[in-house]
Amino acid sequence: MTPNRRTFLRALGAGSIGTVATFSGTAAAATTVTVEGAGEDIWDAADGFHYYYEEVSGDFDVVVHNTALENTDSWAKAGLMVRQTLNADAENAMVRRRPNGEASLQWRSAAGADTVSTTSDGGSGESEVSGGSITADWLRLTRSGDTISAYGSTDGSNWTLIADIAPGEIDFAEDAYVGLAVTSHSAGTLSTAEFESLSGLSPSSNDDVGDVDVAGSVSTSDGGGGSGDGGSDDGGSSFDVDAGFADASWFDDSVTVHRVQEATESAVRAAFEANGPRLVVFEASGVVDLGGGDLSITNDKCWVAGQTAPSPGITFINGMIQVDANDCVVQHLRIFRGEDGGAAEGADPMNNADDTSNVIFDHCSAYWGRDENLSVGYNTTDTTFANCLVAEGLDEPEENSNGSLVGNGAQNVAILGTVYAANNDRNPRLKDDTQSVIANSIVYYFDKAIWASPGAQSSVVGNAYLGRFDWSDAIVKGDGSVYIEDNIVADPGLNGRTFCSATQLGSRPLWPSGLTAMPATDVESHNLAYAGARPADRISHEQRVIDNIRNRSLDTDVSDPANAPGIPGDEGEVGGYPDHGGSTRSLSVPDSGLRDWVAQWALAVEESGASPP
Repeated sequence: MTPNRRTFLRALGAGSIGTVATFSGTAAAATTVTVEGAGEDIWDAADGFHYYYEEVSGDFDVVVHNTALENTDSWAKAGLMVRQTLNADAENAMVRRRPNGEASLQWRSAAGADTVSTTSDGGSGESEVSGGSITADWLRLTRSGDTISAYGSTDGSNWTLIADIAPGEIDFAEDAYVGLAVTSHSAGTLSTAEFESLSGLSPSSNDDVGDVDVAGSVSTSDGGGGSGDGGSDDGGSSFDVDAGFADASWFDDSVTVHRVQEATESAVRAAFEANGPRLVVFEASGVVDLGGGDLSITNDKCWVAGQTAPSPGITFINGMIQVDANDCVVQHLRIFRGEDGGAAEGADPMNNADDTSNVIFDHCSAYWGRDENLSVGYNTTDTTFANCLVAEGLDEPEENSNGSLVGNGAQNVAILGTVYAANNDRNPRLKDDTQSVIANSIVYYFDKAIWASPGAQSSVVGNAYLGRFDWSDAIVKGDGSVYIEDNIVADPGLNGRTFCSATQLGSRPLWPSGLTAMPATDVESHNLAYAGARPADRISHEQRVIDNIRNRSLDTDVSDPANAPGIPGDEGEVGGYPDHGGSTRSLSVPDSGLRDWVAQWALAVEESGASPP
């Protein structure tokens, strides 16, 4: 299915195997970037704002048209920033625009120092314009050597120099963060800024910096209104539950609704094991301890809507969730197996059983398995993993940290928009005579990625392989056959090494009808925004892994891949089982339009600012 629930700014650049998007990208003029930011200010010795950025090395020349800035305060600010780190007190320079249309330059000369500007005491002497500011809606920020220059314009062609900041006044390292910054100058209140015609920059990450009280966001839209690379603008992930080979055509308004009213194993089990077509909704949130056992869906036609649980959602620990039935959808659940969650062999946190068909796992977080984390059973048909966060397979016993196994004979497996992080191996493992599509997924901090056994066929399209720490094998290896298109390898890059040692095919051996892969250069920003159980409502273990990827926090200089320091041996090494609290509430479930109702609940936990039905 064509991505249709998310808009994004395409980061232009090379997308072929072994290359990454380069800094010289330019966003299309018709693209509108909307940034919402809160925070007290970008000023004094520490900042609070939202930042849409990329890391840049050396010189740059960035231009943007600031078409709108919400007047939450007369000192709300939007503009272009270069920043040494993402710490609140970091050295930075910003060509800023206020709601009254005035543009000027401000800077902090060192970490923790007070900020000055061309309109303030201590900085006005650097100004090249009377009063330190000009009326401008086009902003330009450049670096040439060690000099930072800020410009403004009313037409994007004729530029006025506002100020040059020379070495001695401010000194940046070779590498720095450059991007769009927005502050509301009012903690707890978001200010919305719109930008167009961004050039010289291809941002792929966004974060709140400092204290903001309310999370900011970034969204983009294509001024042409077409779907194209950008899709539509109704938010959420690019991959719906029907994006792969599996579908939920069986689900309609005649299903029975089962309400889980307490966060206990027995309450959930009763709904999972019920008979007949059913929708499982949650009127309680919390952590459910499975006591080392399995919790299985045992009868066909079950849709588990974890998104309906109150914040922070429903989390299972110390056991496994298994779909041992056909025609099932599992959405928006977390499962953390752990060291005590059963014997290592087959000790997955989540999977579907052998010989099942038409099973979808969407927006699930699966951690701390002792075999794999999220796997496909043997001789299954039509299985989809979409928007999942598959992380930290435990490295005890040694080298047993694995992402996913696709069992012998599994047909029509689709792994879409999924994040594999800190799993040593099997990202995924494609066993004998399997058929799969692996598209628009991320693998981060790993020794081995795809291993295709004899008879396996796979389409490997638009994926990002980041932070590999060993080069004993190719990214894609084995005796199977694969089609390779538009994959990137970064941090480190291939550096002349082989991407694929398996047999390469000239065309896709299989592909879901209607699916359009996004460019590999868009995958990191998209997946970090939308992978996992509740992307707009993450718990600390999820956010920690996402931050590790975004900031490349784990050291890839690993002397022994079997003992990589970023892969835990047990849950205690990374803070132990989640222990978040929970709450209860009543749900008003409609008699008709259930599919749309479930989708609206999904969007409410996927997209910051979206509301439930």
